[in-house]
Amino acid sequence: MKKIFTLLTAVTIGSLSFGQVIFQSDLSTWAALLPADWMGSKTNLLTNPVEVTSLSTYGASDAQITEASTSHRRFTTQPLSVSNGQSYEIKFWVKGQGDIRTGLFDDHMPTSSFGYIYSSYISINSLTPVECTQTITALNTIATAEFILSIKNTVGPAHLIVDSVSINAIATPPPTITSIYDIQYTTASPANSPELGNIVTTRGVVTGVFQIGGDLDRFFIQDGNGAYNGIFIYENTYTVAVGDSVLVTGTVQEYFGLTELGFVSNVTILNSGNTLPTPSVVTNATIVNEEWEGVLVTVQDAICTSVTDAFGEWIVNDPTAGANLNVDDNLMPATFTSVLGNGYDIIGVRHYSFSENVLLPRTQLTDIITVGFASIEENSLLSIYPNPATDNVVVNVQPNSIVRIYSMSGAIVFEGIGKTTLDVSTFDAGIYQVTVTTNETISTQKLTIQ
Repeated sequence: MKKIFTLLTAVTIGSLSFGQVIFQSDLSTWAALLPADWMGSKTNLLTNPVEVTSLSTYGASDAQITEASTSHRRFTTQPLSVSNGQSYEIKFWVKGQGDIRTGLFDDHMPTSSFGYIYSSYISINSLTPVECTQTITALNTIATAEFILSIKNTVGPAHLIVDSVSINAIATPPPTITSIYDIQYTTASPANSPELGNIVTTRGVVTGVFQIGGDLDRFFIQDGNGAYNGIFIYENTYTVAVGDSVLVTGTVQEYFGLTELGFVSNVTILNSGNTLPTPSVVTNATIVNEEWEGVLVTVQDAICTSVTDAFGEWIVNDPTAGANLNVDDNLMPATFTSVLGNGYDIIGVRHYSFSENVLLPRTQLTDIITVGFASIEENSLLSIYPNPATDNVVVNVQPNSIVRIYSMSGAIVFEGIGKTTLDVSTFDAGIYQVTVTTNETISTQKLTIQ
């Protein structure tokens, strides 16, 4: 009786928000021994419903449905139109003994249920009709949806007898927003999301969209600066752009340790052209930590140790951490050709792909900055002072050394031999690369002009 009381309470509350009636049937119209407004294409009953013409509460007839198996069977309406995100309240009267729930086929296809959505089962054991109410929210806009009564575990002689069904479009309450931080943050080991398996709605700014490879239309969002504030959205239906503020509903999953939002049922673009979060400075050694997955980060002074391969992937080494890092081109419109030995400052989204952590820059123009040239190490063959410099700088090298200074674009702005004192007052402020070649040994240092 407690369950029935709860259901009746729900009906009382739900009745305050009734909207447009999209379907109503008292199961009194039958043709060729079948209910005329039922038996949709998704009906898969093993035994056709039987018309019951005695003691009907609504109309002249009821439908007796038999399914004694523990596996459910569907009794569905004829096709109806539904809208993505719209909630529908399904009210029905039923008596007898068995388990029954409501559902909807809307062909949304993001899960293994192949376009079906179901509510929870209600156990019925009553000789008099029980009024039940459940709510379903459509995940697709379609004119050929079918609402479902899903039935199992029926017991004779009555089994389950359905008297009347009405379906109303109702006001959809605003979703509860779960922050990306709350999805990502955990101290557990393994570091699975505390929301694992839950359907959540979260919000963030798009920081990267896949453009190369097999993950087209999949993207990353972030809702703040720093650790635990980014997440990968694994879906291929909705088109978004970097800078879009979006509302996303999906299921929290773990893919080989990568927290992601999958089985996405809705992406709403709230507005566009937003300022992106500030990239967090990390090292190759720390970028692998859980808190940086899906986050916009930057590594600095990373030396290319393996050039771009046929898959658009290359490797850099962070001298401060002594660790290698794979860089991939999935978010870029074209593959970047790296140069062995060059140093780079790289901005990108930290991701996990094919059993390795990778950094995904988005464009060569802003995310990959060359800060060093030709495979170089600092040593006693080169010293520069003062550094940073404003007016004059001394480049102290062996007498036969060749000195070259490069701008950030790679252009040579100075070339000379031996110890050199330079007037840099006319140089643009910024970072320059000084390279020295001494007996085929190359050394380099950054020079900052203020």
